[in-house]
Order: sequence, then structure tokens, then C-alpha cells
Amino acid sequence: MSDDIVITGMGVITPIGGDVETFWSANLEGRSGIVLEERMDTTGLPCGWTAGLIPEDVKAKVAAEHGAPDRSWGDSLMLASVDQALADAGLGELPAEDGPAALVYARVWPGPTGSFPQDYVTHMEDLAERYDRIGNEPSAVLEHLRGRHLPPETRDLSAYPTEIADRLGTAVIPVRLEATCSGGLRAIAEAARLLRSGRARYAVVSASVSRNTPYVLSQYGQLMALSRWKGDPARASMPFDRRRTGMVINESAGALVLETAEHAARRGMTQSYAVIGGWGLAVDTRHMTAPSVDMIERVMRTALEQAGAHPDDVDTVNAHGTSTRLNDVTEARALHQVFGERTADLDVSAVKSLTGHGSAASGVVETAVAALTLCRGVIPPVTTTTEPDPACAVRTSLTPVRRPVGTVLKNSFGFGGQYASMLFRRPAAPRPAPQPA
Repeated sequence: MSDDIVITGMGVITPIGGDVETFWSANLEGRSGIVLEERMDTTGLPCGWTAGLIPEDVKAKVAAEHGAPDRSWGDSLMLASVDQALADAGLGELPAEDGPAALVYARVWPGPTGSFPQDYVTHMEDLAERYDRIGNEPSAVLEHLRGRHLPPETRDLSAYPTEIADRLGTAVIPVRLEATCSGGLRAIAEAARLLRSGRARYAVVSASVSRNTPYVLSQYGQLMALSRWKGDPARASMPFDRRRTGMVINESAGALVLETAEHAARRGMTQSYAVIGGWGLAVDTRHMTAPSVDMIERVMRTALEQAGAHPDDVDTVNAHGTSTRLNDVTEARALHQVFGERTADLDVSAVKSLTGHGSAASGVVETAVAALTLCRGVIPPVTTTTEPDPACAVRTSLTPVRRPVGTVLKNSFGFGGQYASMLFRRPAAPRPAPQPA
């Protein structure tokens, strides 16, 4: 038991809720946070008309409580979710002899606001001006940059690790990961590795994303990866549905507190959300964007093997489920290879159906759903999947599925051939739902 790594605190800022309980309720109710993208002109784009946007009242609260002139919007979102997670874990300042904490985080784009087109303007203008003057010759570029003051839009000014250390009252071992859309799960795996190695007794994992800009939309548009749905915006993301046309990008953040079970018990925290059973990670260089059935199968089997589990032990899958034509059918085929005939009866959830895709933040945010699924015995519905694709043939539900859940397998994959899968187990003493005030 003392070797277990447990999740003792969680925090989220998402398009469907600015705290864990609101977010969880929205998942069970099928309440979407995907709306029309009206902050910029998308008329010239073949897709990208919808986005998962954090509600204005939640953004205003984050800005008031965690905003600062020299702090990026991504850092503000992460700090807001981290403060929730620390409070949820009851983690105040610990004695100095408790040792350093681990901080593992993934953040996309360090611009001042993160959400608006001007974030990329200075960066792109700077690149164009430099290229016109000196091209891409390495020594000339180095000489051009030497001693030059760079604006915030073109460099990472993050003081985030220092701010977390101040909050914890101890030194931190900071690790920043860049693993595209698998970054959230990889961050959890890295934190668990640091805990198991004894280098830290507890860890903060966090991720944020805010990338809704014309530049990003045009990039995804060229890949034909974004939803071209022209109906109700709330139905634009429909994982495993035969009508799916692509993913919807979002802005979001999530944070988790991980501890050894021994450390949690020593400070009086005997209840937790989930036990981390095992994980599988892989990088495939065969294709930059197209997912591989074999690699998805590999990371799922590795997660099971590391956890000492059999495919029959898995109660439900929290899917990557992006709503793209290729990813969904590829993930589904890998599920069939791992679970065989049992796939038809294996409940699958897909959080992106309501939130859209939050890059690395999705792995952390969706892990919160996996953990609550374990604690509360409820598998969230996929309410936008009303016409299941027979080419996928996975089992989703339009209503919550209420039954005991002992294990959840969580998948996250990303461009650049990044793959991650993680098995979570129900703890012996699950965290109960909060009592109504």
C-alpha cells in the first residue's frame, strides 16, 4: 500500500465548468461548452467555426484572482487550477524536512493573453522581418538575437515554477514537458516516476492551453483536422459518430496533486480519487499526424502489463476521442485488438464531445473525469454520438451509466507520433462527493 501513487487533489478550468464539481455535473448532464467562434473572422476558413471557450464569468474570476501584468494567460489558468487542487488535497505548507515537491507541467504558448490573435502577431512579424534580413543561416541568426530584447510574445517569461514553490513553501523539482496532445498523461507518468524514485514525496501536475487564433486555425485547417459541422455548435464534436467532421479546439487547464499513499496517510489524508496502476508511452516517427493502430495497441497493453492487469479487468475506457475521421476509427480498431469481442460491451466515454480538445490539458482534465468515475460509480455519457459509426463499433451511451467501476483505462495521443495510455484503479477509501451546503 505504501508504494501506491494516489491522486489526492484536483482542479480544472474548462468550457463546461470552472471547478471540479461544476465540470463533473456538466459531464453527466451532457452540457456543452462548444460555441460559435466570434472573437475573430473565420469566414475565409474551411473549418474552425466553433470552439470550446471558458465562460466569461469564469475567465473574469481567473483574471481577477490570478492575473498579473507579467504573467501569461496560460500561467494564470494553471495557477487557478493548481490552487483548486492544493485546497482540495488539504495541502498547506509542509515541514521543510518533508523534502522537495515535484512540479510537472505542460503549457502551450507563453503569450500574454493566449486567447486572441495578437498573441501571434508580434512573433510572426519578427520571424518575417528576420528572414527578410538574414535568412536562416544559423550563425547570422545567433548574431541577430545576441543581446536583443525580445518581447513577451516571442519568448517564455514564465515564473511559474517559482510561484508554485512559494505556494508550497518548499523547493520544487520542475519538469516542463512538450509532448503535444499526450502531454497531460505523460506529465502524470513523469510525476509518478519521480515519486516512485523517492526524489519527491508529493507532486503537482498541471497543464493549460489557449490557442484559438487565426494562425492556429489555419494550421489545423490545412491538416483538415477541424470540425466543419454547420449545425448546432454544441454538437460539433461527436466522437465515434458517423457524421463526425473533425475536432474542436478549446481553452482549458487542469491540475492534480499526486502523493505516495504513505505520504498522504502521514499527513492524515486517508481518502483519494484514484490509484495510478500503470502506463504505456511511445513515440512513432513513421508519420507526423496520422495515428497508428499498432502503437495505440502497444501503449494500452503496456499500461495493463505494468499495472499487472488483464484486458478483462478494465471496466471502462476514457477515450482520446477527438472526433476526427482518422483518429476515432484508429483508436477504435486498437480497442478491438486489445479487448476483442468484449469491446461491444465495454463502456467508452469521450469528454471532448462537450469540451473540445485542449491539447496537453485534455489529459489532465480528462483524468479528473476518470478519477470521479471510479469514486462515484458513474460513466459519463457521450450525448453528441447519436449515430454511432459502425466502422468504430464502440459502446457509448446517451445517458450516464451507473455501476461499480474498479478500473479505467485513459488514452491520449498527439501529433508527432506521441502516444500515452494509463490505467487508474479505485482506491480502497474513495473520496466521497461533497455534501450540499
